[in-house]
Amino acid sequence: MLSGGDRIIAFVRSRSGARVRLTEKQWEHIVTARPELGGFRREILEVVARPDEIYEPPPRVKPQLHAVKSFERLADVGLSQNLVVVYRELTPQEGFIITVFPISDRRIRRMYRLWRRLLV
Repeated sequence: MLSGGDRIIAFVRSRSGARVRLTEKQWEHIVTARPELGGFRREILEVVARPDEIYEPPPRVKPQLHAVKSFERLADVGLSQNLVVVYRELTPQEGFIITVFPISDRRIRRMYRLWRRLLV
């Protein structure tokens, strides 16, 4: 059950078919940490729906997925072209977005070298 401050502002279907929600609380977390992403809500949802890559962490890390997609428009505001959306699928039908961050190609290779790539 969602609390009063967790109003759902968007849903998107993940590649696996789960209905992933973006709550007001998480949106505020994202734009507070990275105000430059405030105009990228559509792209953030697109990363979950149509990622270029999806990474799954090693077993010792919390069960979450990292979806990655490249957007040239990010470079227009001085950010790395890749956007990572971290989300969790609670069940095969339901999930939620945790956070979002831009990342360079080089950092992707370093950060995810021990993670399992689910989508290429």
